[in-house]
Amino acid sequence: MTRSIIRSFATVICGSALLAGFCSVASAVDPRFELEIKELSRKMGPINQQKRPLRLKTTPRKRATTPRPVMASIPRSSTNLDPYPDSLLTLIKLAPSSGEMAMTTLHALWDRLIPAPHPDALLELQSDNFMLTLDPNVYQLLPAADGGKVIIDATRSLPPLIKNLIQEKDPLLRIVSETPAAGKPFFSQLLQAAGFYSVEPEFTLEFGDDPRLSVQAEYRIERTAESLLHNETVLLYTSEGRYALPLSLKKFLSGAGFQVIEPDLPPHDTAPRRDRVIQARAGERFQVADLLLDALGLETEAGKGIEFTGWKHRGINLMVQVDRSFTYNGKPFALAAYDGDPINYTLTRLLESQGVTVVILSRKDDFHAVIEKLLAALKLPASFDRHSLWPMRETPYTVQVSGYLVRDSSAERNILLTDREISPLLLDLMKQNGYDSTW
Repeated sequence: MTRSIIRSFATVICGSALLAGFCSVASAVDPRFELEIKELSRKMGPINQQKRPLRLKTTPRKRATTPRPVMASIPRSSTNLDPYPDSLLTLIKLAPSSGEMAMTTLHALWDRLIPAPHPDALLELQSDNFMLTLDPNVYQLLPAADGGKVIIDATRSLPPLIKNLIQEKDPLLRIVSETPAAGKPFFSQLLQAAGFYSVEPEFTLEFGDDPRLSVQAEYRIERTAESLLHNETVLLYTSEGRYALPLSLKKFLSGAGFQVIEPDLPPHDTAPRRDRVIQARAGERFQVADLLLDALGLETEAGKGIEFTGWKHRGINLMVQVDRSFTYNGKPFALAAYDGDPINYTLTRLLESQGVTVVILSRKDDFHAVIEKLLAALKLPASFDRHSLWPMRETPYTVQVSGYLVRDSSAERNILLTDREISPLLLDLMKQNGYDSTW
């Protein structure tokens, strides 16, 4: 009995000592490389007493099986196009997944962004304690701008231990744990990990004052500290589902020192008709008036005499000469010049007594004075302001120009009257976005 008690007491003491020894060893392990003991014992099995280097090899996580392609067999004898009537035509349609398409777009963009040889597809890391390889079909490698490499962990399947081993072994290896199908969240992580000198998201460029061209890039990238000096700044676009930037705009940006990199997108299709932009070049007052009246679709007569009927009952016939006459909404209008002649001024005012709206244009009236007098007489609401011709949510660029925006009720669209000089580039962009231009 006494021996049994002593034996049990010794067993407890020995067990406690062994547990304490294990805890002291475990507490010395770097917390970055800790593993759960139960998981180790379950996955590794019995521990071999012989000391060997630890070999770790990642295996791709089992992915969902891709649906098999639909195959349609059609007897070729049903058509008159096949000289072999007994053969079968097999149609196979393979639609790439969104992830595959995003990866293809990524490689196309990255080849232009970093024109460097791609690293070996298979990543192998080896030390005295381990050898690590990553399946290139699961973890793709991209070159970095500073000479490093970026691992794309699209499935987010790299365990923390493996990440720590990689970064401990090679600090120039960066890991992006996001799928390219995520779009901007993925590219934001990738560009930050790629070692560029500067990356600025949602960057806006403005050229000119009035008119003004605004261009917004998803990312502005400087590869090195000398990129700005050497005119090698990159404007990167990653989003699809839109038209490509117009060739004229790309050439302009290139001349300004900006390289445009975007996915392979279709050219701009014909946009729906928008408003009309009418540019009034420097000219005399009646040229400006004719431009507005013609834009409104009004037929005018120049140098017409209008009869004053107020004294006709007295046997007096009086014809008053005006510079322009027209009818708007069933009412008569007249434009008359005033150059200091009081007689001419008085005669034209006589016409107002019989219902003719007379607009007097003086010699000093400029574009703004002529337009505002005519719009007030026609009772068309408009004010001079700077207008964005289309919103940036439609295209990553837009044009702003100052002028009078007038509603053209006959065509159910607006007319923008401006005296600003519009360059051929802006006229081309306006045309591609549905604007008619007249000057």
